[in-house]
Amino acid sequence: MIRISKHTFRFANLNKKRNVSLFLLEYEKALNIFIDYLWNNEIIYKVKEENRIFNISKKQYECPLNLTKEIYDKFPFESKLSARALKCCSGQACSMVRAVLDKPKRYQYVLNKLISEGKDTKKIEDLISKLNITKPVLKNVKAELCSICCNFKITEKYFDGFLELFSIGKEFGKIRIPIKFHRQSNKWMKRGKMMKSFLISENLVEIRWENKNIEKIKDGEIVGADQGLKDVITLSNGNTSPKKDCYGHTLESITKKLSRKKKGSKAFGKAQEHRKNFINWSINSLNLNGIRQINFEKIVNIRYKKKSSRLLSHWTNTLIRDKLTRFCEEVGVQLVEQSSVYRSQRCFLCGWVQKKNRKSGGKIFCCANCKHQNDADLNAAKNHSIKLPEIPYSFRKLKLNKKGFFWNPDGFKNLIGEGFAVPLSQK
Repeated sequence: MIRISKHTFRFANLNKKRNVSLFLLEYEKALNIFIDYLWNNEIIYKVKEENRIFNISKKQYECPLNLTKEIYDKFPFESKLSARALKCCSGQACSMVRAVLDKPKRYQYVLNKLISEGKDTKKIEDLISKLNITKPVLKNVKAELCSICCNFKITEKYFDGFLELFSIGKEFGKIRIPIKFHRQSNKWMKRGKMMKSFLISENLVEIRWENKNIEKIKDGEIVGADQGLKDVITLSNGNTSPKKDCYGHTLESITKKLSRKKKGSKAFGKAQEHRKNFINWSINSLNLNGIRQINFEKIVNIRYKKKSSRLLSHWTNTLIRDKLTRFCEEVGVQLVEQSSVYRSQRCFLCGWVQKKNRKSGGKIFCCANCKHQNDADLNAAKNHSIKLPEIPYSFRKLKLNKKGFFWNPDGFKNLIGEGFAVPLSQK
């Protein structure tokens, strides 16, 4: 489990900040040259005495982990960076190129496998033809430095430690930047140890912490969880994340504020940060005592080919999902994602599924069969807590939720209690 803490350079003097800025400018120039070289040239390298070729134009996407010194010594430019800094720079360039080529690499692997098996390759070839591979764009580059030219020394005086940049180039010298820890970094320090690689920008450094893997809780109940616009997380045992903070802000009020801002403006960025901080605080306040597993709704393409209001377009489920995943990982609770199809339309008491069950209001669930009323998020969370047979895509295409049907652990039934088989997909 790896976590990151950010620390500013506000305690460093102007001369140190100036040297860091000059170093980053030179680092960005070298990074651009390395990426251009990787993008336009063929590279032959060895992995365990096996020759491998990297060439984007020939669709050979096995990018090396690093460039050898013999390669970048032949470059027609004189860099002010040291050989150690250039080694870190070339490694970062290779990782950026590998990230861009990850998807086409997987597609190419599938294509080669189908060709070797003599199967039809038209579908995968169409996908490859639609892929738009673009060279990485460098903007506000963060230098990724390892222990060969960057170190952190912990002290017991006024500052908690010094970030030392050494062997980065004669012009920049040795830079010692004072750093103060905060609550987050102290938390990760108690749980693990500091890693030997750092991300450095003009005003801050990102320190990585490797924490011990926490053992999963074996005893406890299995609960369901549902996410919403008014309540960030609702659990099936009745626990919910706090609706308001100490200033009276809610997720809905922050989303409304975000919908009024102009995209790309400073105010829009601040509102996005406010939304993220509120979600983090809200999930951190959840009580997970006595819980060993959370069944969470898996949302994919929630607004695909659908019109949504400006308010809902600024609600994000990915922030909630990612934060809950990290939180469960830290406390030892297992998080299991499962399909959310029809679970918000299903009555937890009788199992009746119908689309109009949710038409009575946004936060109110009213069953058309047994007239049971409850909080919509709580009802959906309870449906996630129990094990139900999966609904395949071919069954959803029938759109039986308009007329209604019973969905229980023993199968699917119509209104008069007659069971019916779920149609199989063509696959």
